[in-house]
Amino acid sequence: MKIALVVYQFVKEKGGVESYVFNLSKQLLDRGHEVHIFTHRFSHDRDKRLIFHHVPAVTFWSPLKYWTFAVNAPKIIKKTKMKFDLVHGFTQTLFQDIYRVGGGCHWDYMVHTYSLMQSMPGRIAMCLNPRHLSLLLLERVIFKKKCYQQVTCISKQCKEEIIHHYQLSPDDIEVIHNGVDINTFTPQSRIRYRDAVRSRYGISPDEFLLLFVGSGFKRKGLKHVVDALAMIDKSRKLKLLIVGKGNIHEYQRLAEEKGVYARLIFAGVCKDIQEIYAGGDIFVFPSEYDAFGTACLEAMASGLPVIASKTSGVSEIVTHGKDGFVINHPIDAGEMAQYIKLLLEKEKREHMGSAARQKAEMYSFEANVEKTLEIYRKVLDRN
Repeated sequence: MKIALVVYQFVKEKGGVESYVFNLSKQLLDRGHEVHIFTHRFSHDRDKRLIFHHVPAVTFWSPLKYWTFAVNAPKIIKKTKMKFDLVHGFTQTLFQDIYRVGGGCHWDYMVHTYSLMQSMPGRIAMCLNPRHLSLLLLERVIFKKKCYQQVTCISKQCKEEIIHHYQLSPDDIEVIHNGVDINTFTPQSRIRYRDAVRSRYGISPDEFLLLFVGSGFKRKGLKHVVDALAMIDKSRKLKLLIVGKGNIHEYQRLAEEKGVYARLIFAGVCKDIQEIYAGGDIFVFPSEYDAFGTACLEAMASGLPVIASKTSGVSEIVTHGKDGFVINHPIDAGEMAQYIKLLLEKEKREHMGSAARQKAEMYSFEANVEKTLEIYRKVLDRN
């Protein structure tokens, strides 16, 4: 097949959708397909088999950036005069055969990210913000004008949001959970990296290490982890390694108030995240809102039991009590502390970690691409 992938940035290091498209393009190339990338910006470290097309966009103001890319991408595709079997969109544009929604509805993102959204005046103010207004309008145009043949979502939660806001037929939306590189994220990494990682952050061999990975500490629920730590006996040798970007000082103050300041280690953004997972014992992900939460799947592939919130899409693949625990919403720090205490028991932790790895193997990149190809064939059969 000749496939066009449309994404604003094709930069693997950005993570999220950019990393996903990078890995998908490689899998498609390896299966013998011809892959074209329509993008505004791409890294020079790329597969030579890919064919790139530049999509112009006005970048100095975000509302213009979103709309100019959305309008220009279909024009550049048409301008090539190439007949593509499929156009697969990952960034909002006004035409694609398959539109992958990778972040949920923007309204739900706003509600769970900004405190202003809790009051009517605050909601009005947020909706008048040019950036949010442009994204909300663009999203509405795509769904109401049906600028696609098929929608895919990364979780059932995401699918339900779209149905609720835009009254789409459930038959128009397929769920394909994110995939993970099970060769990069593997329990075997513990042998290679564990001691070095723990030494780097001053964690002794007999200390128990919780991992928290995610930027945007408020939405990712870091407060709930700090609250849970305060409920665990101070005599337990326990540390929390926090990876990602956020307001560090706010959580340092909270930890000091709770008497757990010495238990927190802020690592910032880490490039080789698979090494970090190798150093940990439990992964905590009490996100207040996440369309999926790939970091949780990476931790499972690394052999770590996970504690995830019901408000993150990744909870759909966690079997409560077998390969992890799912926290109810509203998130209860006491409930999380209870699960952490259970996993302090080595046998329980190792058993659940092994089950987590087995579950992650069902969500490999390869399995994800096979499901994506099924959608491709489904769309092609209609035409």
